[in-house]
Amino acid sequence: MRTIEAEGARVERRRSAVVEIRKHLAGLYRSFVWWASLYGEVEDHYEKERREQVVRLLDELSNQYLPRSVWLTEDSRTKVENFVRRSEELCSEFSAEIEDKGYPRVKRSMERRVSKKLRPLKTEAEAGLEAELVESRRPGWRERLRK
Repeated sequence: MRTIEAEGARVERRRSAVVEIRKHLAGLYRSFVWWASLYGEVEDHYEKERREQVVRLLDELSNQYLPRSVWLTEDSRTKVENFVRRSEELCSEFSAEIEDKGYPRVKRSMERRVSKKLRPLKTEAEAGLEAELVESRRPGWRERLRK
């Protein structure tokens, strides 16, 4: 009986970790899209506010991810880490370009790069995490043997 309870708790922790990581990935991606899509005349404080939000969410994801990553398969970890690494690179690139050229001149390029470079990695990471959820719903080997 204890084995079944332990396996159930393990499955629940895995599911919880996947749900949390997915939430952070989605929030970070939305923030990138929000940052890249300011409309009309842009005041500096709006751009800086959105940039700061991306940086804050990157930080949160990094801090929250590591303790939860132990519940993921290596394939899923790789996909999530690729997304995080590329997000950090884009954030740095965008920030440097904005400082150099100004937001209005960089905005269009930001939109394209978020769509072209970050969206596929997000989709791939989410697919890996979805597979984790499906896998955690499958009965464990003990339950399969009992049937």
